Amino acid sequence: MKKLNLLIGILIGFIILSCSNDGSSENQDPIVGDWKLESVTILDLNEIPISEEPLSECEERNRMIFSSDQSYTFSKFNENINGECYDSVQSISEGNWSYSSTNGYQISGIASFEVVITNLSQKYDEIILSNNNSLLTGRKEYRFVDAAGNLINGSILIEEYSKE
Repeated sequence: MKKLNLLIGILIGFIILSCSNDGSSENQDPIVGDWKLESVTILDLNEIPISEEPLSECEERNRMIFSSDQSYTFSKFNENINGECYDSVQSISEGNWSYSSTNGYQISGIASFEVVITNLSQKYDEIILSNNNSLLTGRKEYRFVDAAGNLINGSILIEEYSKE
């Protein structure tokens, strides 16, 4: 009887282990996970570097988190005038991400930064995964025009994140 109980226990253990590892991680989108800011580069509209400074200790705390349920959140750390580091993101509502073969990765939702509310879908023009899905690059182009539509100034922001 003890051998039968032992055999049943072993079988139940195998069943539990095989059910808990259903291979979902193999089908999981590579963007899912925690991403740490590694670098920020600013280019002019001709893609000539304007600024590429090392991150401060405060900026190194910036993160993007993409969850498997397609929710999205991020932290944006800044230093105040006293040199204290704080997360300027007060809230994110309906933060979501999606992927399509034609549009790539897209972010949507509303983020509140101190007194400014921003539509997250405007955060990046392009999000690219590279280096065997361990590097995420977000690219955003800014164009400032006058009332007549003439270009006054512009720049391209490139942020690179590594998967933690």
